[in-house]
Amino acid sequence: RYRDQARKTRDEAVTEMAFGIARHIQDAQASFEMASLWLEISPDSHHARRAILQSYALLDNAIDALPLATWLFNKEGDDGVFLAVTAIAEGRKDEQIDALIYAYRAVELEPKKKVMSDLAIAMLLRESNQLEQAEAVAREFIRQKPDDLRGKLILAQILDQQDRDEDAIDVLKQALKQFPDSDKLRLQYARLLTLVDRSAALIEFEALHLSDPQSPEVSFLLALLYLDQAMLGKAQALFLQLTRHSRFANDAHYYLGNIADKRGDVGAAMSFYTHVLGGNNFYASVTRALVLLLENDNLEAALSHLEYLRNSAPKHRSELFELEANLLINNDREEQALVALTTGLQSYPDDQNLLYARAMLLEQQGKFERAEADLRAIIARDENNAAAINALGYTMVLHTERLDEAYDLIQRAYALKPQSPAIIDSMGWVLFKRGNLEEALTLLKRAMAMMPDPEIAAHLGEIHWVMGNREMALKTWQKGLVRAPDHEQILTTMHRLGVTPRTSESSL
Repeated sequence: RYRDQARKTRDEAVTEMAFGIARHIQDAQASFEMASLWLEISPDSHHARRAILQSYALLDNAIDALPLATWLFNKEGDDGVFLAVTAIAEGRKDEQIDALIYAYRAVELEPKKKVMSDLAIAMLLRESNQLEQAEAVAREFIRQKPDDLRGKLILAQILDQQDRDEDAIDVLKQALKQFPDSDKLRLQYARLLTLVDRSAALIEFEALHLSDPQSPEVSFLLALLYLDQAMLGKAQALFLQLTRHSRFANDAHYYLGNIADKRGDVGAAMSFYTHVLGGNNFYASVTRALVLLLENDNLEAALSHLEYLRNSAPKHRSELFELEANLLINNDREEQALVALTTGLQSYPDDQNLLYARAMLLEQQGKFERAEADLRAIIARDENNAAAINALGYTMVLHTERLDEAYDLIQRAYALKPQSPAIIDSMGWVLFKRGNLEEALTLLKRAMAMMPDPEIAAHLGEIHWVMGNREMALKTWQKGLVRAPDHEQILTTMHRLGVTPRTSESSL
């Protein structure tokens, strides 16, 4: 309605209102239309130009935003607007960033202001991982503007990105002598110190916390350092405060659970873990809670906990079905696991992880036709899913006589991921089944060298045995059994060939 009114009346206040609404709902095209109309109505308005600049940000159009930002920089002297255009390019392709770098180099500014282009270019070069050039440009900016803190901050970031932590710390340490009251500088310095000297970092973070006790970011990082230094009481006090901050609540509850865990307070630990409903530590929290429940032989409580999480953390619902299935399989409840996966697929029929997990379980139960259907469903949705293609080919070798079709599938997977030891193993096994023993042996040796897995050991040992290399076969199997003493496939293979794990060379 406001847009129609703006078009009809060409009233500046109405147009500004229409722009504000469009920007609020993130309608990029509408906001650009209203901002452009606003500038048309009021060609000298700085606010209208800023509105167009904001619209370009919504449109991810940094190239067209730069001339406007340059105009505002020239008129107002606000280099923040000029530099903010670089943020539009974050996460873009290298060629887009290169185009913006070229545009920054071409802008027309008076010499005193032109140096700000160097800072923008250094930021963009860092974004596109052109770190040597970024460092050179940043150092030139610092040479020309030694009193501008931003140059030192970006240089430290560039050095850190090059894994030159000591150099980055030295830059910031020297900068702190020049800007001792900069909390932003001290925070970056303290963060880098955590990589090389946590005791020193702790001192810096305590100083930051004293300066700004309300900063949740500083409190969180300080709490982590307290936890690292086994200062559990201090860590706990800060984490308890952070449970009230939405950004840090999940992580704070996780670490509070961790502290209670360390103290042996299972009830408190479970209470805190139950409140972790997202974030980077969600799965670590779920896993630890399940371990605590299973340590008390409480499988039903563990299953109830997963059901609670599926209702409380719907974002992770599909993964929790898979986790429940794994839990049931590990407790010899395969049929219940199959029900869990099937229930999950009723809600998420296109979930490739659930389809793959169910296919593998069905294969283990000897239900190859149903497993094949699930794997083909994955491949139909993702024709380059090497894991599913390989699994279909390999299980086809195990359960059917369709060796040519299996070979074609495994060859297709191998073309997609030639360095995957699992796929190399499959290729070796299908070649063995087709009678290409020498080529199969070469591939299985390669797979074993890349990943000494017991299943590969079972295959490699069998080929050695069939080719008459009995001693090598036994050594291969025994090495596999050292890693997994009860590995079913190795033991089954040896039994099928009339060999026991204790077979000696004299009995061959």
